[in-house]
Amino acid sequence: MFDRAEFIDRYAVLRWDTDRGGVALVHSMVDGNAAPKTVTGALRGHHGARLADRYACVVVAQTSTQVSQPWVPDLQAYDVEGGDQPYYATWAELAALLGQPAPYWFHALRDRDAIAAWRPGVPPAVVPAHDIATPVTALTELAADEPDGSPAAELCWYLAREVRMRGHASTTRYIAELRKNAADGGDGAHLVLGAVPAPLLRPAPEEPTEMVRRAGWLSITERRDVLAHRVAAFAQRWDGGRDWHTGAVVSVRPGGCATASEWAKRLVPAATDQPPTVLEKVLMDKDREIDDVLLHDPVAGVPVLQRAPNTGTSDLSTYTLQRLPTRSPLAALVLSAGICWIRTEDQTLWLAPERDGWGIGYGYSGNGCLTLARLVDVLLDDISAPAVRPDDPAAPRALFELLRDAPGTATYTRAQLLAARAG
Repeated sequence: MFDRAEFIDRYAVLRWDTDRGGVALVHSMVDGNAAPKTVTGALRGHHGARLADRYACVVVAQTSTQVSQPWVPDLQAYDVEGGDQPYYATWAELAALLGQPAPYWFHALRDRDAIAAWRPGVPPAVVPAHDIATPVTALTELAADEPDGSPAAELCWYLAREVRMRGHASTTRYIAELRKNAADGGDGAHLVLGAVPAPLLRPAPEEPTEMVRRAGWLSITERRDVLAHRVAAFAQRWDGGRDWHTGAVVSVRPGGCATASEWAKRLVPAATDQPPTVLEKVLMDKDREIDDVLLHDPVAGVPVLQRAPNTGTSDLSTYTLQRLPTRSPLAALVLSAGICWIRTEDQTLWLAPERDGWGIGYGYSGNGCLTLARLVDVLLDDISAPAVRPDDPAAPRALFELLRDAPGTATYTRAQLLAARAG
């Protein structure tokens, strides 16, 4: 007999009373899958010593599918007493134990209210599809408060609608295949759908131009409010902040490099009388220690985190940029202590542009050196060119060889780089 639905920790837990005792059917509310032992630990933390009286078996619905029936969701079970390892179960076995088919919610349809209201025999709830790992509420709330014509609003509306469209398309396809499996007498015949996706009332959204996307993210990453932080967290899960003006996070050690020391002298303390910006928070969230100090690079406009400032070997963590915000041409490439620097003709020092996940390097014949050679090739012609992508055309071979053979510390003038490029 079905008992009730309750929400414990990050999980929706539906309970039945059976001849074997209480049985929990669990759906994760933060991602598609969950480990039965982890779920059981959360239930134990909630119920304590009464857990075994309440549950004999915990069954966790997965996003992953069965090997033999690739459109039927997996079930992993764990016996609360006497269980050593989780085991796989079928929906037919679960239905036989419960005396009725059990419900399944695709992860794009795991709506808390719909799950709480479920009862045996009710028709599936109609739920707007969205990915529970990338919730769009913050996007729509931020966009609603923006002025007309705001790039941030255009960006956020697009992303929210794109998430809905993708969730609707994938879930509709999964449901169709699951129903075909059920009609053919597969294991999918022994479950019921807890929800189906609401119909889409708009055409597929048109992606904003790169200029609009970058302008939108620039304004969002400079903000200090909680809503902007939530939108940024969405971006990190969605595409890693591909269109942010920042690129990779690098660690610089001023004590072992004259160029890094020169750069460090321009850093100033960050504001301490207000919450961190989005960029500051993301940087601090990357394993910040309690005694680290937040600084600011006023030239590049990015935060810098000073690690262990009271020791003699303090590192500085900061962002590279994806484009250099200057019109002053490249004057020199400075390579020192594994870091690549660009000095422009106005004598400004910049960390070389770099995309997150596609590092640059020198002194070896790997991808990092190939990427740096491509970057130098384009910056010689356009100092504000974006950091290179993996599929960009290769640089002239002689320029690559110059950087491949570079020693640990080297400075190449514009004239030397142009000569190497010309072969």
